[in-house]
Amino acid sequence: MKRAFKFLVFLIVSFMMVGNVQAKTIDGSYGKVDNNVQMEDEVNGSAFLAGSKTEMTGQADGVSFMAAESVNFQGTSEFIALAGNTVDINGVVYKDSFIAGNIVTIDAEADLQRDVVIAGSEVEINGNIGRNVTIYASRVTFKGATIQGNVSVYASDISADDETKINGNLSYPEDAEVSIADGVVGGKTTKTEVAEDSSNGFITMVMGKFWSFMALMLVFAVLSLAASKLFIRMQKEYDKFDFNKGLEVFTKGLVFLILVPVIIFILFLMSIGIPLALILLALYFIIMYLSTVFTGYLIGYKLWQKFFNKDINMLVVGIFGLATLFILNLIPGISVIVSMLTVFIGVGIIYDVILKKIGSND
Repeated sequence: MKRAFKFLVFLIVSFMMVGNVQAKTIDGSYGKVDNNVQMEDEVNGSAFLAGSKTEMTGQADGVSFMAAESVNFQGTSEFIALAGNTVDINGVVYKDSFIAGNIVTIDAEADLQRDVVIAGSEVEINGNIGRNVTIYASRVTFKGATIQGNVSVYASDISADDETKINGNLSYPEDAEVSIADGVVGGKTTKTEVAEDSSNGFITMVMGKFWSFMALMLVFAVLSLAASKLFIRMQKEYDKFDFNKGLEVFTKGLVFLILVPVIIFILFLMSIGIPLALILLALYFIIMYLSTVFTGYLIGYKLWQKFFNKDINMLVVGIFGLATLFILNLIPGISVIVSMLTVFIGVGIIYDVILKKIGSND
């Protein structure tokens, strides 16, 4: 637990962040949040785009992160991390790619030159993938695709036409409906034993987390407009944040989460205390839910503070922090620990920023 806590604090103080700069050639990272976002510039750093519709035709010499209802990547980037309802890729990625969406399409002109991980409902691949690809979906279709490495598919419906070429091995669940033309697979084809509904369960899990992430972004957007002073107070409270400060916040959250249920239980034992117990119980679950929003904002704020000396863009800071937590929660092995630490730290932040201030003169 201590190592995992250090890992989360390390992410808070030493990850990457984006700034809001407008220029044709941008030295440093770039970020924009709007209804419709387009990026045509050359960015000598990472790019962060979020909105209802995002489109990138420019270049980023770092990570391109795009989150929207509709995502369209036509540019070039070192890495990409894309999340949306519909995701369309027609650009060049020199290194690894992570893609999550309901409908994912990799067009014929797309060139993803290293490993690719895709999570979605319907996935169609027409372009080139330079190494291995892992796909979690309901339906996967290969149309004239070229995959230089191995293909691992976890889906119930898989098809590949005769123009598709998989130079490595192919593996898929033994109970999947498969239609693959002769000569498509250059290596071995393996049918994997999969527990019933396991692939669909994984897809449901990923999409559930994605929509939960979108809901949290909406909650944060409302809070940032209605109660922006909370986040300003939070910035002042955690202007300096190290491991000891993180441990202090974690401890406050842990104590709160243990102590409050005890108080609620005692109140339920007294008839006169039941109304108050019900109010406290409702507030307890609200605080637990909001803890992710506050932890995400802290992550985004510390990354911005570390890498940029610009005015705070509150919306970009919060959304990027939440996106970081979303991606961490998809990683097997650490997702449970990250979720626990997120709640503990978030509750500690709420105590410092809100609860501790109640009744004070601040």
